[in-house]
Amino acid sequence: MGFARILKDESGRPSGYRECDGEVCWMPQRQSYDQEFRLVKIDERTMVVLNHDFIKDASRVYRQGRLLKGVPPKDFRVLNGVFVGGCKGIWSPYGDARIAHPESFQVLDDGSVAPGEVFPQSYGRDQEFVYFFSGSTDSGKALRLRACKEPGDFVLLSRNYGRDSRCVYYQEAAIKGADPKTFVVTGPHDGQDKKHQYHASIAQTQTPPSHKSR
Repeated sequence: MGFARILKDESGRPSGYRECDGEVCWMPQRQSYDQEFRLVKIDERTMVVLNHDFIKDASRVYRQGRLLKGVPPKDFRVLNGVFVGGCKGIWSPYGDARIAHPESFQVLDDGSVAPGEVFPQSYGRDQEFVYFFSGSTDSGKALRLRACKEPGDFVLLSRNYGRDSRCVYYQEAAIKGADPKTFVVTGPHDGQDKKHQYHASIAQTQTPPSHKSR
């Protein structure tokens, strides 16, 4: 038996896949996966390592060594640091993101981990909903911004805040009473409109300072 080579994605980051003597297997070196071993049937001539969990060839897509049945590899790709997928489904780091219309899904940021933060998070939208996912949860599901009725109008303001013509949002929650026309982000978890200052989605009692010159 030869030496097992760790397969890397196109960015040079190691994945959970190994190659040895012409065979590829899923065997991540993480305690959380309990050293699982799964041999995958894959054509190494057309193989593409997408990220830690996903690998594909010209006819198959695998997640953590398990074949995704009915998922075509042609348009299956890494969308950002959180979302991966194509017209038949979108996945987050923890599983199926449950996007209603994957064929129209688009990401709205790079899905990276912000300085000083631990978990990646991301916004995305399809033709019907705007979604928010945070790696701080162990669920694969992306949460829908229920109050957003026009996903095409949604504008991302920062890593945590967004707005449309009707509401301001902190992550997936609409901020009660916040004015989308005057709302500005003042910090990672802070913002203000013409009447209030906010921390996360909670209005503070003090009135924002006037910007008029004295």
